[in-house]
Amino acid sequence: MVLTIDAGNTKTKWALFDDDGEISHQGACLNAHLSTANLLPDSLTCDQIVISNVAGEAHAKQLQQLTSIYEVTTHWLTASKQLGYVINNYTTPKSLGSDRWAALIAAWHMQHTTCVVVNVGTATTIDAILSTQIDGKTFGVFIGGMILPGIDLMQQSLGVATAQLPKIPTEISTNPKTTDSPQFTVNPFATNTTHAIYSGAVNATLGAIQQMSQAVEQQYRQTPELIISGGNARVIAQHLTNENSSDITTHQTKKPVTITENLVLQGLYLFTKLAVKQTS
Repeated sequence: MVLTIDAGNTKTKWALFDDDGEISHQGACLNAHLSTANLLPDSLTCDQIVISNVAGEAHAKQLQQLTSIYEVTTHWLTASKQLGYVINNYTTPKSLGSDRWAALIAAWHMQHTTCVVVNVGTATTIDAILSTQIDGKTFGVFIGGMILPGIDLMQQSLGVATAQLPKIPTEISTNPKTTDSPQFTVNPFATNTTHAIYSGAVNATLGAIQQMSQAVEQQYRQTPELIISGGNARVIAQHLTNENSSDITTHQTKKPVTITENLVLQGLYLFTKLAVKQTS
């Protein structure tokens, strides 16, 4: 049993994977509430722990305290040049965020094809992994990516830096039921300021994803699949799907948009299997 922990900028998520790679228990909390979190009920235990932490040193110390009760081997994931059939082409491989590395590992092992991997959270990361033949074997090569403020953070920055522009409440911008309603739509011709700010944030994110996808197609002649994860994944995926369907009139072939829950946690679990193979 492997306990995986994804400590992000705002929330910490965890999941217990069984020997078949299935999640038998999971949870999440705001980072501010980590000290009172109960990672596993008393009826469950784990054989090892693997952690991705991008929340800083103080958060790491809290995680150490929480996990010390299990008395098992704990691995803190850092990016490497290669893991299994995934190659990291960052200039300094270990400087790649551990959450991005885990997501790329998971995405490659899910699809085994060229992908644009998007995590729409506090920050939005848009990474490209290219299917490449090396010595007769197929590898996923991470060729680089982009980072931009998340949808909520874009809106918050306007509220902080401007005197008269409102900030959309977080519960509105991250609630799919609210954003799907006719009263709150993404429209380039928004007719009130609140909708204009929200539409700007969403369309900026969509534009960056589209630019990455087009760059992969133009430079590498491969049409990438889109894998979306994170708190605003459904909002972004909905609009990407709508735009892809409109391309039928231009006879362009678009690969599907896939929403994947717990992408980082899945990558952390895969790390435990791949690292063993790599050292054996």
